[in-house]
Amino acid sequence: NIACTLFALCLINLNVIMGDSIEKNQNMKVIYLIRHAQSEENRRLASLKESFGAITRFSLPKASDLSAAMQLLNVPAQVDSDVSGLGESQIKKVAKSLEKDNFLESHGIKLVAHSPLKRARQTSEGMLGCGSSLETKPVSVDRVIELELLTEKSPSEWIPGNDGALKKRINDLEAWLLEQPEEKICLVGHSQYFKSMLNMDFLFGNCDVWEVKISESDTVNTCDEKYKLPKGWSGLKRLYSYDDRDLSTTTNADTNVE
Repeated sequence: NIACTLFALCLINLNVIMGDSIEKNQNMKVIYLIRHAQSEENRRLASLKESFGAITRFSLPKASDLSAAMQLLNVPAQVDSDVSGLGESQIKKVAKSLEKDNFLESHGIKLVAHSPLKRARQTSEGMLGCGSSLETKPVSVDRVIELELLTEKSPSEWIPGNDGALKKRINDLEAWLLEQPEEKICLVGHSQYFKSMLNMDFLFGNCDVWEVKISESDTVNTCDEKYKLPKGWSGLKRLYSYDDRDLSTTTNADTNVE
C-alpha cells in the first residue's frame, strides 16, 4: 500500500510539472518587428557621414550635405522627425510586397502596435494600413494601438550609465507582450530600441520585417548560434528587406545584416 501511495504521488507531481511546462510553452508569442522607414534624422545623419568622408578624402563636402548636417543642431526636430522622401519610397515598395503576400492575414497577426513617434506611425500606416489615428484598419487585425513603451532611445539615454529608463521600457514591453490575449503581434518601432531589446550587434534596416518568438522561459536560448538572444527570446529571422540600391524588396533575406 505504501508503494502504491508513493507511486500515485509521483504521478501527481509529474502531471503538475508537465502541466506547468505545457502552460508555459503555450504562453509563447510570435512577434513581428518592423523598423520605421528612413526618417529626416536618418537622412541628416547620412549627410553628416558623407561630409566627414569627403573631408577625410581631402575634398569639399557637398553643399546639400553640409546644409542637411547643420539641421542636426535642432535636437528636438531629430527626436520626432517625419519620414524622408526616400523613406516614403521604402514604405511603398515594401508595402507592395506585403500586400502581395497578404502578410497580416497569412501570418495571423491580430494586434499591431506602433511607437508614438511620427516616423513609426507613418511607417505603420503606409506599410500595414494600421495607425491608431486611422478610422479604418485591415479586417484581419483586431486591434491597432499606439504604445509609449516602444519610444526610441532618447538623447539622455545615450549617456553612459543613464539607460535605466530604456531598460525598464523594454522589460515592461516584454511583460506586456506576454499579457496580451493575441498570439501574433506586430510592433513598428526603432532600431536602437530593438537592438537593445534583442542584444544585437547590428541595427535593423529601414522597413526591415523580422520574426521572433518570446516566451516566459527563464533560460537563455542556446539553439540560435547566429544570434545570441536574451532569455525568453528565440527564432529570430528576417522576412523582408528593402534594398535601396535598386528600390526593390527581397523576401526571406536573412543575409548581410551586419
